[in-house]
Amino acid sequence: MRIVDCHVHLAGEVSATDALKALDANGVERILAISEPDRTSIRQTRANLLRAQKLFRSAPDRISGLAWINPTLPGAAELAAEALETLGFAGIKIIPDHWYAWEERLEPFWDRMNALRASILFHTGILYAHDDGSRFCQPLHLEKLVHYPRIRFAMAHVSWPWCEECLAVMGRMRAAANYDVQGWQSYVDLTPGAPKHVRKQVIANTIEYCGAERVMFGSDSTLPGTLAYQKEMLDRDLQYFDSLGLSTAQKERILSGTVEELFPAQR
Repeated sequence: MRIVDCHVHLAGEVSATDALKALDANGVERILAISEPDRTSIRQTRANLLRAQKLFRSAPDRISGLAWINPTLPGAAELAAEALETLGFAGIKIIPDHWYAWEERLEPFWDRMNALRASILFHTGILYAHDDGSRFCQPLHLEKLVHYPRIRFAMAHVSWPWCEECLAVMGRMRAAANYDVQGWQSYVDLTPGAPKHVRKQVIANTIEYCGAERVMFGSDSTLPGTLAYQKEMLDRDLQYFDSLGLSTAQKERILSGTVEELFPAQR
């Protein structure tokens, strides 16, 4: 069964050889590698993108890039366009870092992403970083994107602890598309997240409400390293999938099909 991890962070220099060795050990075919963040400098952000590009250009069939960009920085829209159009990134990664997606000042950025038909992975849910920033990451704030229908986006972590709010936003976007799956903008990233005592039910609720076609596997693991956490999360979720009685087709969709629809490999 093909496995793609939609959520792997980069934290320093990583060799493609070491990364592929870790993927092979875990039985993972492809990852989306998220460039290192910088909250204040567009220059440093671009340097981080180029470092990530060096990695995924070395193994384009196995590693794709997500460009971590702060949309409030001057030049962010231009850098995002460069990442998607020139540098070969599969999409953009965004954390709402003390700003709300519906703020008027961000409308030019969303306009540009809409024109580019960008795919975006948003951090949603509790945020164990960036000071007291969790309140900006409630999924409801992403309703603003209904005005930018060519943007496709995923809500990471099933927005824990706002999992039901995440599903409500999914329903809102589905209705906005007149229940046409081709126009439905939003997806859910199963990356933890929800702790063990509720995770199985969160997964069940998400699949029941959205369908496996809108759900993707992610680990929130980090390179460089052995990706031991990736293996732990994969094994745990596979057990949940079996106990929920998911079909082979549903498992394949969650483990690879959905992410490859939203963030296809760039050649």
